[in-house]
Amino acid sequence: MTEIGWRRRLLAARKGILKKLVPLAYGTFFRKASRSRPGPVTTPPKRILLFNPAHIGDIIIATSLIPILRNAFPSAEIGFAVGSWAQMIVRNHPDIAHTHCIDHWKANRSGSSFWAKMRQYKTTRRRALREIRGLHYDVALCLFSHFPDLLDVAWDAKIPIRVGFQGVFFSALATHLVDNPANPLIHQGEKLAHLLKVLPIEPRYFALRRSTLPPTGDDADQEVCQLLQVTSLREARYRIVHIGSGDARREFPDIFWRELAEKLCPQHTLLFTGRGPREAGKIARIIDGLPNCVNACDQFSWSGYVAAVRHAEILYGVESMAGHLAGAVGTRCIVAYGGTAGVARWRPEGRDSIVMTNHVPCAPCHQPDGCPEMTCMHGFGPDDLIALSGDARR
Repeated sequence: MTEIGWRRRLLAARKGILKKLVPLAYGTFFRKASRSRPGPVTTPPKRILLFNPAHIGDIIIATSLIPILRNAFPSAEIGFAVGSWAQMIVRNHPDIAHTHCIDHWKANRSGSSFWAKMRQYKTTRRRALREIRGLHYDVALCLFSHFPDLLDVAWDAKIPIRVGFQGVFFSALATHLVDNPANPLIHQGEKLAHLLKVLPIEPRYFALRRSTLPPTGDDADQEVCQLLQVTSLREARYRIVHIGSGDARREFPDIFWRELAEKLCPQHTLLFTGRGPREAGKIARIIDGLPNCVNACDQFSWSGYVAAVRHAEILYGVESMAGHLAGAVGTRCIVAYGGTAGVARWRPEGRDSIVMTNHVPCAPCHQPDGCPEMTCMHGFGPDDLIALSGDARR
């Protein structure tokens, strides 16, 4: 067996051991909490708090629960606890009354030291806990099925009904535990909706699950108009190319996007979007000397980027939040996925969303960093994206 094969076996074994030992340890330590689980919830809640410390794409998926909750409990107040890096998705949302920021050190992707992340976590946790206690939530839904699940925050806030997935780190602090669906073909949003089955919700409401975002205003539209040098988005015709994913191993080389741009730029305006100096440099190299190509990296506020995606003809990209955003606002997207996390579970859910991947035997490998070969990202080229977008091959 290869070194990579042994490494995967060891990681799988370690994961299996931790999955059994951690709930046992916390069940012993918090013996009182684990013995006091009430029966099924029968009373409609007045205040519901969703916890999810993950990143932008995960939170966009998590917003698909909002239409279910809003229609099942029209008078209930809904709160959302997220990392500060994702607060713009739920803040000012018409169906979300309260937003709380908890920057957990494990989910913090900044370049800060571990101790700086820990200090930030303690500060934001303390502030959020004070806010949450003051609002007296009835139900906490902890949406993250791995560490950090934040059930400890819900328990510390004395929320009477705390719902989480079986086997999570603080599972002993939950009042209700839901089985983590083993079927890899279930989408992440559908998986999260399993938590809602603890509440008295009629089955018909689950059909309403759909990611939702706050509306954008004229200022956001103006950001796009200024970049495209047009007076109105009605006259704008452009496509977005989002090259980054937050992980270089899940990205294509510059030559891939250069070839795509060369084939499309004679007929289409292309907005290349991204974030940070690394992606800005990549985009500059890709579009160097090409007409109708705009380096829009770090050029938009969040609302401006949502507006840009909403009015785009098509979005091209790789596995990232951009595809989930396009699906949420109804823009057609064509994205390439690797096999690390499972395409069926993490695909964009928009009706006009197309995902390309190379189905290899080792996928999904559930390796956060993938492998050196990343053969799941091979086997297709720019012409495949162009053909799927309805353009003739060039």
